[in-house]
Amino acid sequence: MGSVKDLDIVEEPTAEEEGVGVFEFSDRYSVFDYGEMPDEIEGKGEALCLMSAHNFKELEKEGIKSHFIGLDGRNRMKVKVVNVITQGTPDEFKNMMVPLEIIYRNILGEGSSVFRRLKKGEIEPSDLGFDSYPEVNKELDPPIIDFSTKYETFDRYFKNLDEVKEHAGFDDEMIDVIKDLALRVNGYINERAKELGWMHLDGKMEVALDKNGELMLADVLGTLDEDRFEYKGLKLSKQMLRNYYRGTEWEKEMDRVKDQDLPKDEWPEPPKMPKKLIDFVSDMYKAACNEWTGERHFDVKGLDELIEEDYQELKKEGLA
Repeated sequence: MGSVKDLDIVEEPTAEEEGVGVFEFSDRYSVFDYGEMPDEIEGKGEALCLMSAHNFKELEKEGIKSHFIGLDGRNRMKVKVVNVITQGTPDEFKNMMVPLEIIYRNILGEGSSVFRRLKKGEIEPSDLGFDSYPEVNKELDPPIIDFSTKYETFDRYFKNLDEVKEHAGFDDEMIDVIKDLALRVNGYINERAKELGWMHLDGKMEVALDKNGELMLADVLGTLDEDRFEYKGLKLSKQMLRNYYRGTEWEKEMDRVKDQDLPKDEWPEPPKMPKKLIDFVSDMYKAACNEWTGERHFDVKGLDELIEEDYQELKKEGLA
C-alpha cells in the first residue's frame, strides 16, 4: 500500500510461499512524504502502470527477475507479494521485502537531497566517495548508489554502508549484490533515456527476496514518480509537482513537522494546485508514457509540442 497506489491481496503470502496481489495505480500524488495531496492528476495512474510494466518486461529480457506477473487492465498490475517484516531480524532471509530504498544517482541536480544533507552536515563529501564538494549538474562516473529506510514515517538516509548493513541485517556480499543490481537497472534506464534524448538524473527501486532467498525487483521503477528525467528544460518527473510547493510556507511547516517528529494530525494541510498546472502535468505523464513505451496509449500531444506550447505558457504565468 502507498499514498498513490492500492494493493489488493488475492493470495496471502505464507512463511514459505509467495502470495499474489494486484496494484491499482491511482491518480493521486504525494510530495515531501506528506501522503495523499488534495488534487488528482488524471491519467497519471495508467501512465505509471504502463511504464513500469514495460520496464519489468524489458529487464526480464536481460535476465533480471521481478515480482511482475502481468497487467490486469491499464492501471492494474498483478504481482507476487512477500512478507513485510518491520521489527526484528528474520530467522531466514527469504520470501520478504528488503527494508531499504535503493537510489541510483547519475547527476546531482539542484533539487537533489544530497546537497541538503551536505548543507545540514548529515554527511560529508567523502561519505559519497567524493574528494571535494560535488558540482551541480555534473555527470557522475560511476553513479552513486545511495540507501534510505523503508516503512518509516519519513524516509531516512543512511550515512554509510555500515548503517545499511546493520539496519537490513545483511553482510557485505548481499549489499554488493544489491548495488550491482541497482547499477544494471540504472544502466537500462539510462540507455532508454538516451535513445529519447532525455537526461536521467536519478531514481529509486525496491527489492524483495523470493521464496528461495533470491533477489527480485519489487514495487515500481523507471517511471516519472520513481525517477527524475529532464528534456529540453522540462523537469520530466514528479519534480514538477515538488517545485510548485518548493519554498512555500507549507513546505517550511512540513520541514518543522519532520524535525519535531509530530503526529500526522498536526501536519499542515497543503494548498491545491492551479488547474492549468494539473492539466499540463497530466498530459506530461501521458506523453512521457507514450514515448517511453513506444506505443500510443494516450491521445495527447508529443513532448516536443507540449514544451513548445503549453510549457512556455506556464512559464509566462509563473507556474513552472
